[in-house]
Amino acid sequence: MDHWQYDMQRAQLADVRDELSAISATAGSRDGLVEVTVDQSGIVTEVRLDSRALRGAAADLGRAVTEAAREAARLAHQKVSETIGPIEDIVGRMPEPEDLLPGAPSLREPDAEVVQEPAPVPHEDDEYDDYYD
Repeated sequence: MDHWQYDMQRAQLADVRDELSAISATAGSRDGLVEVTVDQSGIVTEVRLDSRALRGAAADLGRAVTEAAREAARLAHQKVSETIGPIEDIVGRMPEPEDLLPGAPSLREPDAEVVQEPAPVPHEDDEYDDYYD
């Protein structure tokens, strides 16, 4: 892979990162009294209630909020999947970070354990070694 291709891939990945950070999704309850917006991670960012929603039972309102939040999260997940789908080919052509930086996490195996060197355990006498040097 030449430098130009690498720069193009990095630019494409940066564009995708920007697209991902801008993703949000909104869904409403079946009764139309609740509307929930979530971010790209499915985290609720806004809840809008019709004034009629406050006249019903609290349990009904809770169910309506949950219903709308779940649907909004599903839509956000779908948008994320559609956005990252095209970059899977780019990631497949990139070198593994481990090849460039020992101990770096894998792009292809995100759940792979990162190997780190254990920190040296100080010996009780270590602080006195410098005194006698």
